[in-house]
Amino acid sequence: MEEFKYLIPEESGIVVSMDVEKLREVEVNLRDVFTRHQYKELILPMFEYVDLFKTTRHQKEESMFQFMNRDGKRIALRADFTVPIARLYHNENTDEVRRYCYFGEVFRMQERHKGRSSELYQAGIELIGKPGEEGDQECLSLIEETMDVINMKDLKLELGNASFYLRLMELVQDEELSEILEKKAISEMKRFVEEKDLDEDLKEMLINLPSSFGSIDDLKAFKVKVKDKQLLDAITSLEELYLSCDKKEDVMFDLCMVPNQSYYTGVMMKVYSRYSEYPILSGGRYDRLMNNFDTYSPAIGFSYHINTLLNAYEKEGETND
Repeated sequence: MEEFKYLIPEESGIVVSMDVEKLREVEVNLRDVFTRHQYKELILPMFEYVDLFKTTRHQKEESMFQFMNRDGKRIALRADFTVPIARLYHNENTDEVRRYCYFGEVFRMQERHKGRSSELYQAGIELIGKPGEEGDQECLSLIEETMDVINMKDLKLELGNASFYLRLMELVQDEELSEILEKKAISEMKRFVEEKDLDEDLKEMLINLPSSFGSIDDLKAFKVKVKDKQLLDAITSLEELYLSCDKKEDVMFDLCMVPNQSYYTGVMMKVYSRYSEYPILSGGRYDRLMNNFDTYSPAIGFSYHINTLLNAYEKEGETND
């Protein structure tokens, strides 16, 4: 066991190599944007009851770092910021618009040997109480402003819609579709459609869906193949949101986007750098999360994945050297 005093756990390896100076620079720049838009910074508990995340059904138990406290209750290291902030909003007993921001770590077990840390640093915002297009536009505008201050080239903002995905799953009723969408697998989609007893219009749309990714023109071209009203409404909402974007040339659409949180209900956002296979930002609308606290309030938010962002900075620097 003597050798372990020289080693760092696999779960934290990437964190140790983080460029702290660059991390603090990013923090300062993001905090400045959040503060100017009246987002109140929070410091949230590092420990939470496992049941908090079980109740909201968005975080798998096996992904949490758990232990028993002195009272025999199951405790977990913080696995998420959004759910504790939703609880905070509920406890404030208000229906007014609230703007929150945060900086800190979450802890989630990752697949072994995938090169991803379980100790994840995030910076983000939650906008609670502002519904629909108005809230979406405020959130999107904030993302575009932060994309400027992080000072990275060739960023792309991808938009999807959880309501589009949820309606597809309702029509098809087969979880295999999620895997096909994530991979944008054209051949697998064709095989999947052939095996299903589906409406011909739906079949044609599904076959074309994996190749629908792209610009606003690609989105409009795909829209003519859609007959279902709920699916059309979801696409129309993305078109309308696009009109409010300042950086239209950097916006892409992905109707194959699968929600990475089960509580997403509307627009979903991801920001990608050419220097990372993973998004440096992700977020979305989650109007039903507050139902878990016996109340209703529309909400939307996003977070920067600082570990991923710093790795992208490093690779960008190597490319430019």
